[in-house]
Amino acid sequence: MIQLLLVDDEPMLVKSMVDNDWARVGVGYVFQAASGLDAVEILKKTPIDIVVTDIRMPGMNGLQLCEHIQEHYPRTKCILLSGYGEFEYARLAIKFGTVNYLLKPIKDEDLMNEVSRVKMLIQEEWEQVGSLEQARHTLHVHLPLLRSNLLNNLLSGGSMTASVLAERMKEYKLPFVAGMDCSLILVRMEGAFGNPEEGDLLLFEYAVHNIACEILETDYDVWYCKDSFGYLCYVLQNKVKDGSVEKVDDKALEKSAYELQLKVAGFLKGQISVLISDLGVFPELAVHYRKSLNEFRKVPRSDREIMIISGEPRVQSRSLQTLYSPPSIGQLLEAGRWTDARTKVSEVFEEMNSKKMDTEEHMMEVIYTLMNAFLYIAHLQGKTLMEVSGWEIDVTADPRMLYQSDRVMEWAMGVLESMESGSNREFKDSKNQLITKIHRFIETHIAKDVSLQTIADHVSLHPVYLSSLYKQEMKENISDFIMRYRMEKAGVMLGSTDIKIYELASQMGFQNPPYFSKLFKNYYGVTPQEYRDRHI
Repeated sequence: MIQLLLVDDEPMLVKSMVDNDWARVGVGYVFQAASGLDAVEILKKTPIDIVVTDIRMPGMNGLQLCEHIQEHYPRTKCILLSGYGEFEYARLAIKFGTVNYLLKPIKDEDLMNEVSRVKMLIQEEWEQVGSLEQARHTLHVHLPLLRSNLLNNLLSGGSMTASVLAERMKEYKLPFVAGMDCSLILVRMEGAFGNPEEGDLLLFEYAVHNIACEILETDYDVWYCKDSFGYLCYVLQNKVKDGSVEKVDDKALEKSAYELQLKVAGFLKGQISVLISDLGVFPELAVHYRKSLNEFRKVPRSDREIMIISGEPRVQSRSLQTLYSPPSIGQLLEAGRWTDARTKVSEVFEEMNSKKMDTEEHMMEVIYTLMNAFLYIAHLQGKTLMEVSGWEIDVTADPRMLYQSDRVMEWAMGVLESMESGSNREFKDSKNQLITKIHRFIETHIAKDVSLQTIADHVSLHPVYLSSLYKQEMKENISDFIMRYRMEKAGVMLGSTDIKIYELASQMGFQNPPYFSKLFKNYYGVTPQEYRDRHI
């Protein structure tokens, strides 16, 4: 939406103009100022698209304001109002980039029509800047590959002597000054852009890049690359003026980043999040880049269109409780419990979404945990994952997988389905079905009676035969499995809840809490309280 600033020292006139139905002509926000100097302050803090100003004002008149806007905000359009129709005013107004000159008194409808006309002009200009056709042209003809590769090398901390860097920058016509302040901006593409039929993300990235350069290059020298994680990275340094480089203005940079978000939302129908780093000294960029990347990776993907200022405190990372709560994915797969495995995967993503833990860190945690479990089962059969699943499995090669939870879940469910249907292991024979039934009974009744006799009664077998069959198939006694399950379940609950230890003992089937603590220490080497203190 267009942002409009009305400037006049006559309060009644300004109020009359503000009260117009500006939304009807596509104006989203209307600001007002009583003088040219007030307008300058507003322009410093807020991106303004159109300024309507009277000429005759004390302090700074309308012509001086237009001159200031032309110098500092060349994309902002000015409309002058005056009761004096001399040609000299009109000539000066055109010189200072004014798009029209209207004589007072002016009808509200005429003013709104003129603002609407200028709005269409602005829209055409921004559409040209961000058009997909121009993005395609830039992509195929003017892609600054050498500059991008050099910047990626600096961000990653690659070794390069100062003389070699200076030579490369001169060759690539990069005007950055070594030893002077610079800032780093990371941009993360979020929601869908435009028409899904035109959903080539790479083209939209270049459209966002064109808009970013249009906004930033007014005040800064800009150096851009796309990193290996899919972030758009911009290194900024104030342009050289009078032989020196001024310090980067944090507030001005925040305003430019906000304007970038507005323009991308308005003209590309998409969402981006932006992180602004601490000030650094060029060309020492690697530390600031790693710090910024680490901060961004803590931000949930469900948080859209946010702006992050480096150094602001953020919530610490937590583990996904469901992912590690026994039985694990690997244990379920080894037992052939395909339905339970799918349920567990679904529960992992439900926890991730409900607790806003859909960060890139957690997505990577899920991917690698699932990948390890899948590889383990495949290798038990003496095969590769590709052989048992039939799926392309290198999900980590595509950085976009790290922020598309629906794609990761689709991948996991697809692998499970393929492994279940194509596996030649004897997961479905009677013995494995019996083992599955035993494990489910133990997991469900762990707080109650899970003695060998009770389990034998449940599966209608003699206790001695059941014990022998279980050890033959699982290479351990039923009592060993029960103890391991109790201890691992207790460990997860101690690290993720504030349950009292005597309550935990009861839930694990122990009526004597000290005896539970003794067994727990034998298993982990520490008491339950010590274990909790280490994992909080």
